[in-house]
Amino acid sequence: MTPKAQLYYLVNEYIKGNYDSDTFCDQFTIIYNIEVDYDELNETENRLFSELCKLTGRFSSFEEDLKIPNMYFTEQQVKEKVLQVKQELDHMNSS
Repeated sequence: MTPKAQLYYLVNEYIKGNYDSDTFCDQFTIIYNIEVDYDELNETENRLFSELCKLTGRFSSFEEDLKIPNMYFTEQQVKEKVLQVKQELDHMNSS
């Protein structure tokens, strides 16, 4: 599976509940930042995955971390962003 396909797979499986937030965020961040060839992504994919990676890279499930303003993202924020990314990707791919 290509890194691009892995990103799509992770998004879909996270929405289905097959990945917890810690695992999803770790895997998504690693694949997007290290493994993916950005030239293989179109402009929309690159924008959406980059925006999502900003959240996944700063996700924390620890309450103490979340007390620091504007530093970490919550599970709810990640879930909302994933749903937004999925919706936009689906729209793009159906056009």
